[in-house]
Amino acid sequence: MPSVQLQTLDVVIVAAYLLGITALGLWVSRGIRTTEDFFLAGRSLPWWIAGLSLVVSDIGAKDMIGLAGDAYRYGIVMMNFDFVGCTFAVLIAAFLFMPLFWDAGVTTIPEYLGRRYNTAVRTFFAVVWSLFMVGTVATILVSAASMFEGLLGWSFWFSVGLTSVLVGIFTTSGGVKAVAVTDAVSCVVLIAGAALLCGIGVWHVGGPAAMIVRVSTLPWTGEHFKLLPSASHPAYPWPAVILGLGLVLGPAYWVGNQAIIQRSLGTKTEADARASYVFAAVIKLVFPVLLVLPGLLALALFAPALGPPGPGFDGNRVLPMMIVDLVPTGALGLLMGAFVASVMANLEAYISSASTLLVTDLYRPHVRPGASDAECLRVGRALVIVLLVLGALVSYQVKVRFGSVFEAFQTFLSFFQGALFSLLLFGLLTRQATAAGGVAGMLVGVATAAILSTTGQLYLWTAFWSFVAASVALFAVSAITPAKSESELRGLVSGVR
Repeated sequence: MPSVQLQTLDVVIVAAYLLGITALGLWVSRGIRTTEDFFLAGRSLPWWIAGLSLVVSDIGAKDMIGLAGDAYRYGIVMMNFDFVGCTFAVLIAAFLFMPLFWDAGVTTIPEYLGRRYNTAVRTFFAVVWSLFMVGTVATILVSAASMFEGLLGWSFWFSVGLTSVLVGIFTTSGGVKAVAVTDAVSCVVLIAGAALLCGIGVWHVGGPAAMIVRVSTLPWTGEHFKLLPSASHPAYPWPAVILGLGLVLGPAYWVGNQAIIQRSLGTKTEADARASYVFAAVIKLVFPVLLVLPGLLALALFAPALGPPGPGFDGNRVLPMMIVDLVPTGALGLLMGAFVASVMANLEAYISSASTLLVTDLYRPHVRPGASDAECLRVGRALVIVLLVLGALVSYQVKVRFGSVFEAFQTFLSFFQGALFSLLLFGLLTRQATAAGGVAGMLVGVATAAILSTTGQLYLWTAFWSFVAASVALFAVSAITPAKSESELRGLVSGVR
């Protein structure tokens, strides 16, 4: 695929965005003195900034690249990651889980699990989440490299290295507050850039009706315009979409994802935390179109060049090819700015949250119980660099082992989200869930997911059946082991506030 040469106007637009966003982040980050400042923005975020930050913490480079590639392969079923997996899940998080997390005064999800169950559960999920964060950083770096390779002809490792250095400098200096404020700007830029690309693509193809006709005539697109495909669909059968995505992966993501929760815990009040979730849900209603439509447009315009999906198909090439072939000077600079915004925002969200989790749930409790706040702040900043290096080292394996970065991200989630959501849901709703039951649910759920994944099961079914297995084990063991007293559960269980 040919690369493009950025013209002076494009370079000016991208440079202006990078300089402006960096200056804003550094200005906001002045006065960072404590771990609460660095990890939770001093609990000072307005609800609308937290809401915008939630959007780009979720929607980033992996989604721009990955959803376009998977929409090319599977069609509008990919919109369900927002329609089925987001809207209802966000409301559950806002009105059921968030008030309890806020009352408990926790900084991380493993911290809540440790108080609700025991230290073993806290430590296990802290380690699992840390490994997941490394994998997520790798997928985002692959997204960036795919775009830079396709557009500018840069090598994979040069793209990964440059992205890591830029994000490392920014995130170590500013913490969550700088990340959240710059995320708010990045969200606006991302929406504008994605809308521009969709508009250009629709104009080139001759309108939505022409796109539908072109896609429908291809021999492999029989279910591309079904929001819920048949039960025999090779990747997204409708029962798996409803049960795996709607019941488990979606709620688990919005309730138990440290990168998401950390933004809302950084708000001024509990009401602001709820408002940030609802605001994010409203904004995200436009993203199914903005992120999935480019894949369908590429299918209508470039199917002969990209070929049918199958063995060897690289979905990460879809979006770069669209941009190279369709986008004119000036608009290219804006789109590059939007993509850089998504890379920076997504990486910053996961890196800062992983650093928070490692310090709060592993370093302070197990490595240096007496560590001062200043020491933990230094360690948190150093861990940003460590996580970026590890993510860069893993990135090539993600590139060669998965059909798209979005598939990689969802596969990583499916390994533990079923068990995590089971422990969070029943730990919050019932007093009967015991510490021993939590340990059993955790181990059985993750083991079930690992077994199903090795047998080639679809990741949506993996998430669902691991949730079922974890729940059965949790209740079975809880029935024969002692529960905590009401005083121990106060502020941790709904109804014991």
